[in-house]
Amino acid sequence: MSDTTNDNNILGQVLTGPEAATEWGLAESTIRNSAAAGKFEINEARRAGKNWIITRKGMQRLFGDKK
Repeated sequence: MSDTTNDNNILGQVLTGPEAATEWGLAESTIRNSAAAGKFEINEARRAGKNWIITRKGMQRLFGDKK
């Protein structure tokens, strides 16, 4: 199985809100509220139905290194 964080794997570059919260050790509401408040740049997060899809680079920029 390949590494899903590899830059060549486009799907490995994005996370759902709950996945991002788990990887960064944050509450899901923190991710949701940050996205809804426009804290992510236009190319870092978007709504997909009821879910937020967020790039790893956006998480890194906004929240720093994973915990």
